[in-house]
This record gives sequence, C-alpha cells and structure tokens, in this order.
Amino acid sequence: MAKVQLNHPGNEKPFAIGNGYIHYNNQIIREWNNDILQNGKKPHYRKFIRNNGVLLKNLKSQPQYNNKLLFWGEWEGNSFFYQNNNGNGIPNGIHEPFHSILIRGFQNTDPYVFGDYFKYAICSQTGIMCNLPNGSLILFGTTTNIGFLLDTVFVIKTYETANAICNNNAMNYSNVYREETLEQLGNIYLGPNPSLNNKVYQGQTWWDCNDFFSFVPCKLDSSNSYNKVILNIPYLSNQKVGHLYKHFENCNSIDIWNDVVICVLNQGFYLGIRFDEPTIIELDL
Repeated sequence: MAKVQLNHPGNEKPFAIGNGYIHYNNQIIREWNNDILQNGKKPHYRKFIRNNGVLLKNLKSQPQYNNKLLFWGEWEGNSFFYQNNNGNGIPNGIHEPFHSILIRGFQNTDPYVFGDYFKYAICSQTGIMCNLPNGSLILFGTTTNIGFLLDTVFVIKTYETANAICNNNAMNYSNVYREETLEQLGNIYLGPNPSLNNKVYQGQTWWDCNDFFSFVPCKLDSSNSYNKVILNIPYLSNQKVGHLYKHFENCNSIDIWNDVVICVLNQGFYLGIRFDEPTIIELDL
C-alpha cells in the first residue's frame, strides 16, 4: 500500500467585487474559478467551507449529522460568500457551496469530498499515482513555514478507470460531480479518447471500515474557529514544490493514519466523514 503526502495550493482567492465575486440578490457569490495568472498558469484555491455533514467526535463515538460544519477544502464551483470581519483576515470569508453551470469557469474540484464517498480524479496523477493500490493513504495539504497544513485524509477503497467511465457515460456519478469535475477535465474522462492511465479513486468511508477511513478535519459553525490542522510528524516532507508527492518507505499506513488522527483531535478538530453534495441552484442573472 502506498503512503503519499500530496502538496496542493493552499491560498484563498482575495476578495474584491468584480474580481471573481459578484453581488446577487443582496448576497455575494464567489464565482466558479476562472483565473489565469500572468505566467499563464490556472491556479487552484482553497475555501473555508460551511456545509451539512456527518462528524465523529473521536474514534469511539458514533456519527453525528450537523447542518453547519466548517472545514478547509476545495470547491472551485460557485459559492455564497460571507465576508469575515474578525479582524485578522484569515480566512477572508466563509463559503457555502452550490452548483450552477450558468456562471461556469474552467477549473475542476479535486479531491471532491462531497456525496456518499470522497473522490480523487486528476491532481498529480502521473506515474505511480495512476496505479495506487486499494488501501493506499493520501494526505492532501499545503507545506508552509509552520508545517504541513492538512485538509483531506484519503484512504483508497477502489477505483474506476477513465476508459470505463467514458464507456458507461459516467453512470456511477451524480450530475453535480460530472459537471463540477469530470466534464471540466476535457477528454480525460468523457472525450472520444479517454486517458489510458487516469482513474477516479473512491475513498474508503467510516461505514466501510471504522478504523481506517477517509476524513476531513472539521469544526462546528458555533466554534468561531478558523485555523487549520498543522501536521508536524517527523516523516513528512517540508519541501514546497508544486504538486509534490512523497512515498513513505518505512512507515505503516495505519500507523501514519493513527498519528494524523491524534494530531487532528488534539488540535480541537472533529473528523468529518461525509458532506452533503451542494445543491443545484438556478440563478436568475
């Protein structure tokens, strides 16, 4: 089983009306990410998200549904934006995701932590990352000067190949996931010549295995807390290069997972094990 630390961009998009943010019916919408930097790169962003979901308070507790969980994650589609006025500017606001293709950008959401199970479809999928065995562990986050800022723990249960997804017209996925991610990836999954290598990995859930599962560190909306989990465990890399991934040769996957869980719980977070898929909203623009 592979053990992977996958570095992805951790920045928020700065708030400015007219620059990816619009006023709509006395609210603010953060539009679907459509940014292109001066160097031609298409950046991904993290959002501080408020969404319905299921949490565990610890490994011995039972799942609890809550309609206002807070977590750092990726949602490159549209979201209602509530500016943060706590004075320190981090985060710049809270996002409540929704799905609409009326104002659609070109970015995709990956990893995708919404719905019945987590999904991972494209980020850094080259070489061995296209052939991860079931039971592999991926730590998604961002390396900074203070440590690795964790946002998603992904345990692979199984996968579906790009060719299979193309042949069955993505019948195993919701329309929201199809439009937020699969269609955004061009020919890789739904074009006439699908990728020979890429896979949509399915995350193992707590209901599949309650001692080795995918989760997102989260807090209750009432916590008024905006920080991120900082992992400072010895075997993590401190490099900050692009989409770095690192394979831990001398560590057991479940031991790493348990170390991460302890860090998450000790820093005051819960384990978010399922998040409702954002609803479809027909905008009137």
